[in-house]
Amino acid sequence: MTNASPRNPGVELFSSMCLCLLLILLQACNNNPKQAAAHTDSLPKQVPKHLDTLVAGSFNFASGIALDSAAIGRFLQGRPAFKEFEQSFYTFYRANHFNYAWYDKNGLIETANVLVSGIMDSEADGVNPTIPYKNDFLQLLQYNDSTIAASPNRPDTATELMLTGEYFNYAKNIFSGKLNGQAPGMNWFLPRSKLSYAQLLEKNLSDNTIGVKEDNIVSPQYHGLKKALALYRDIDKNGQFNSNIPGIKKTLKPGDIDTVVSLVKQRLFLLGDLPSPDNSKLFDVALGAAAARFKSRHGISPDSTITTAMITALNVPVKQRIEQLMANMERLRWIPADSIEENFILVNIPAYTLHFFEKSKDAWSCNVVVGNTANKTVIFSGRLQYVVLSPYWYVPPGILRKEVLPGIKRNSNYLASHRMEWNGGNVRQKPGPSNSLGLVKFIFPNANNIYLHDSPSKSLFNEDNRAFSHGCIRVAKAHDLALRLLRDDPNWPPDKIEKGMNSGKEQWITLKKKIPVYIGYFTAFMDKDGVLNFRQDVYKRDSRLYSMLAQ
Repeated sequence: MTNASPRNPGVELFSSMCLCLLLILLQACNNNPKQAAAHTDSLPKQVPKHLDTLVAGSFNFASGIALDSAAIGRFLQGRPAFKEFEQSFYTFYRANHFNYAWYDKNGLIETANVLVSGIMDSEADGVNPTIPYKNDFLQLLQYNDSTIAASPNRPDTATELMLTGEYFNYAKNIFSGKLNGQAPGMNWFLPRSKLSYAQLLEKNLSDNTIGVKEDNIVSPQYHGLKKALALYRDIDKNGQFNSNIPGIKKTLKPGDIDTVVSLVKQRLFLLGDLPSPDNSKLFDVALGAAAARFKSRHGISPDSTITTAMITALNVPVKQRIEQLMANMERLRWIPADSIEENFILVNIPAYTLHFFEKSKDAWSCNVVVGNTANKTVIFSGRLQYVVLSPYWYVPPGILRKEVLPGIKRNSNYLASHRMEWNGGNVRQKPGPSNSLGLVKFIFPNANNIYLHDSPSKSLFNEDNRAFSHGCIRVAKAHDLALRLLRDDPNWPPDKIEKGMNSGKEQWITLKKKIPVYIGYFTAFMDKDGVLNFRQDVYKRDSRLYSMLAQ
């Protein structure tokens, strides 16, 4: 019997691991060695950090058809318009183990047809339908008006990569916003959508569709404006707004007979405010209801009369309305819908309205006054953190320099007559009913020094155009807003809030949960009943946005 050497478990384990590793390497070498080398050599040595975060292996589309990774670099070199998506290309195909994604073993997948249909119909989304390499793209697919006629049986590298590039470009324009990256230059400082095009493509191919996740707030707005855009384009195509309605010398009321009444009826029927056609000159009850509806959705005091302001709104050129819809659809594309919380406050500057959303529903609203054209309210967001009862008003440096100091020079009793006092080197106004901030203010800390507040000038809230402030936002129903914000705090029942607002002593209340506040700018939108609304472009921002979209 031969004496055996003592067994060493550690050595045996190491030997087994080496054997397994050797088998794996041999197997890899037996696979296409040229292709493996190409995969390695063609990839960037250092991949820059990017939004795309797909993890290799997280998407394993079952085509099983290998794609030469070196082809990606060659394709992008010859297609500079897709260069901005280079990282998305590599992120996507690396996660897909460099397999074809638009083909399976039966040929081109149906999602390719869905993509092409979306691209060809992108004008319906208010986007100038610029398709990079359009002729090459359609020729590769042998596109004939509505379908792809290309032979589906043989995977083609150029077609595969062209579909991916066109998808990324489409996703940028339709889902993220063509001008998303330029929004700050247009004074838009709200959070913006930051899509991972690679992740979105992976999801769309997995779901056999082209699109983004729908939400309860932005999606209804977007689809409503898209439907309205189609309506106004039809009106424009049919030349139904060729002439203006003449001006009126006096307000027209129910019972009046006038040729203008007939013209107004025709226009209101086209726009959907009057339910049935009527060419008579008699101002009847149906017209009164239609006039009130039209005026309400255009920010005009909604009574049953025909006024000069109403005629002006009716005469806005249809092409201007189309541009307005396109500009606001682009703004909606910038909004990261998945980051919006259930409860938040939205102030729409052109509508002069504050909306309080609860569980993603528009639960309450009131009129506001916003900054005038010389002191524009900034478009941004914050988190409402404090409610201040009986606040001091600390006079801003600009107002101090332009109004208060000259007032003091003219009248030595200026400060006392305005219930003001020096506070260090600054001036502040004491709490009370005549305080410029009213009886309560709402603070969401921000670098713009903008906040919501009450106001002693109540009459301004009844004006149709309410751009009167120095930049802060005056709230018509500030008392109700305070009750709504504090209703879940047992330490602040309504009677205590009321007493604090009228105490003449400043009190700060910290909210138990901060509320997001969004200061937005939408001149076309759907109200909570799904009705299309237009507002005047108070800060003159639509035309610039549209002109950039149209380039």
